[in-house]
Amino acid sequence: MPTSKGQVSRPAFHFTPQRNWMNDPNGLVYHRGVWHLYFQYNPENADWGNMSWGHATSPDLQHWTEHPVALRYREGEQIFSGSIVASTVNGTEQLTAYYTSAYGDHRQAQSTATSHDGGFTWQLNPNNPVLDRGTSAFRDPKVIRYTNRNGDFQWILLAVEADDRQVLFYASSDLRSWEYLSTFGPIGDEGLVWECPDLFPLAVDGDPECIRWVLVLSTNPVGHDADADGSSMSYFVGQFDGVSFIAETQELTRVDHGRDFYAGVTFDSAPGGEVILLGWMSNWRYATAFPTAPWRGAMSIPRRLSLRVLDGTPRLMQEPPAFVSEHLAKAVPATVFGADPPFSLSLSGHSLIDLRWDPATSGVLRLRLQGDTDSKVEIIHSSTSQTLHITRSGPVLEALHPDFASRSTVELATGGAARLLLILDGPLLEVFVGNGESTVSNLVVPGRSAVTATLETERHTPVTVTSVDLAQSERITTPAALDHSD
Repeated sequence: MPTSKGQVSRPAFHFTPQRNWMNDPNGLVYHRGVWHLYFQYNPENADWGNMSWGHATSPDLQHWTEHPVALRYREGEQIFSGSIVASTVNGTEQLTAYYTSAYGDHRQAQSTATSHDGGFTWQLNPNNPVLDRGTSAFRDPKVIRYTNRNGDFQWILLAVEADDRQVLFYASSDLRSWEYLSTFGPIGDEGLVWECPDLFPLAVDGDPECIRWVLVLSTNPVGHDADADGSSMSYFVGQFDGVSFIAETQELTRVDHGRDFYAGVTFDSAPGGEVILLGWMSNWRYATAFPTAPWRGAMSIPRRLSLRVLDGTPRLMQEPPAFVSEHLAKAVPATVFGADPPFSLSLSGHSLIDLRWDPATSGVLRLRLQGDTDSKVEIIHSSTSQTLHITRSGPVLEALHPDFASRSTVELATGGAARLLLILDGPLLEVFVGNGESTVSNLVVPGRSAVTATLETERHTPVTVTSVDLAQSERITTPAALDHSD
């Protein structure tokens, strides 16, 4: 079995805990100029269990500071996923956390806690749980704001009955008492559980008069014959009237085409009304087998979401955060040729690579990433077949888990120049296609030393390459106490 010492390095600009197990992002909120990330965390060891809320903050979504555990499990109660909203109560700012209490008798219900110091200390509601159906898979509360055309405001809570593949909607005027509104689902394949719902409005093609609501879900195969591809994220586009969500189609659309993007939710109160999504980069199929130590689990790059009409249908678009384009803007692009011979580029393994070219003249473009292990990543862009294939392969992957080696496929838009943006950060690879119309996120095992990127094109044609290496020293990992004063 490969070990982290020989196979992967800690990410430099994605969040990972200093030590122990982490999975779903929870309670994402922007408050007093700080991005807060809470997350499912085991404070005891590097395996799933003792679920609590860990906590980290960032001024810019690139540099992260880890803090002490925010909400700790108790005897007979684990703290499962949820959300946070910022509000003003009696003239005082506060944060309210909604989370799932997973009790020892297998019942799951929704509970609350409040913070008056900006999210660093929390007071549990003595009347918890506040929403209880008496069932065993009622979880993952996400609280959002809703204002109708008359200006009437209410809070909306959505949560899942995971085994039933249903999203339940509730309304409140005070964040304390909740009224049941409606249920969405089940839709799609059986043999899945639905988890971590989120709902948000987006302007289609930037038109504020044309608003659609996007419902995102995470789905995980269960049972003896569970799909070997494992967990993934999907979405519906539709309408929400403050009571019910109506999907425009009855088919789930993938948020990300890779194997390792799950449980993504958005930040409350993001500046400028932007919708910023953050996901967990792993897959329940092999999450416990991925060989990192003393940490296990990493978050994706935060992604700015928008809707754009493609082929007559509103599609979810994803862009990386501003720091990515800022780093690339400081680099000098190079014009290279990938045919006879291929072009090679040495990378630190904590790198941004931007490729732009004309696929009509290049033919098939291939990019291989190879580190110091016997695994590799191959990216093949073909305008003829209108597909992008991303394959991870090699003996080290087969030894890690029988389902780890994989091939991801994306259908490409026709015509025009092509662009691929690769974000490689140790064992994390995220590929943004075109203007963000598709993404592919995968765990990889390149090793701990330099990574060689080899570019080939079918025909002799120019490719513009911009690359940046980001230093690991930029990462902040030591748990620290911030100044909580106003």
